[in-house]
Amino acid sequence: MMSFLPILFINCFFCLGKATDCGGNHVTETIIVGKYGQAAFRTIQAAIDSVKTNNDQWVKIHIKAGLYIESVVIPKHKPCIILKGEGSRRTIISHWDHHSINNNATFLSFAPNVIASGITFKNSYNVAIYKSNDLRRKIEPANAAKVYGDKCFFHKCSFIGYQDTLFDHSGRHYFKDCYIQGDTDFVYGYGRSYYRNCSIKVMGRNPNLPGFVTAQGRKSRDDRSGFVFEGGSIKGNSKVNLGRAWRPYSRVIFRNTYFSDIVTPQGWVAWTAANNPNTTTYAEVDCKGPGANTSKRVPWMKKLSSSDLNEFSFASFINSDGWVDNLSTIS
Repeated sequence: MMSFLPILFINCFFCLGKATDCGGNHVTETIIVGKYGQAAFRTIQAAIDSVKTNNDQWVKIHIKAGLYIESVVIPKHKPCIILKGEGSRRTIISHWDHHSINNNATFLSFAPNVIASGITFKNSYNVAIYKSNDLRRKIEPANAAKVYGDKCFFHKCSFIGYQDTLFDHSGRHYFKDCYIQGDTDFVYGYGRSYYRNCSIKVMGRNPNLPGFVTAQGRKSRDDRSGFVFEGGSIKGNSKVNLGRAWRPYSRVIFRNTYFSDIVTPQGWVAWTAANNPNTTTYAEVDCKGPGANTSKRVPWMKKLSSSDLNEFSFASFINSDGWVDNLSTIS
């Protein structure tokens, strides 16, 4: 009897692990959301609320074209959800709020195993201030999205804001062919994330006051978090730094990315690592464009070895267990 218990425990352990990964890549249910016409729900949140607690199979929520004025939350106990829009120019979720960087985002996702495709997430709070061109008016932190859960994939999505647009909070995340817009710290957080072929658009109020694309928050040498950008581009209307250290061990790598001339010559700012900027890991590898000249970059920018480059490859950095390969197909 005693020898049977460990076997039973091991079997249950693997069952639980499999359930967490949504039982494979097959979609078991599709829910339709639409502003008009035939649809199960009129709001995205109502559709998410209808998904069973501790969901363990992929459920697709198809969001028809339209403007959805709401704040959308995927709670921790509802994993395995796919949000499928009809294109980021046609399916738009917009919200107006700025109370704090810890709440009130347009999209908050706490669950693991979440996929979003073909959707715009927009926080419109700072839009009126930005358009007024009045530099005396204060810009507030206003998240378009905040992502907590592990193993989340965003495909052809847009994230639109000004300050703190995308709070890449924690967990492994994969952003592919996405559009990210902002000016100050507009990709930030403690996530371990890979951005492939993403278009970064800088929309600043003051062309003479550089913003910051990233503010990554790696806290220690043993912290595995960081942001890797492969391909894509940085363009816009005002000067921008590639990043500043939100925490002393901040880590951001750009590979094969096109930099327009808006990128500042220094490239990076130490911020919280000012006492010892060598604790940061900031690197640029095979980037191109008029802003990719590294001759005047900060002296503490890293030069990566071949083993470093392997560490920051897609397979090693976020997909060593193959979770991306096991995601449900988006169709």
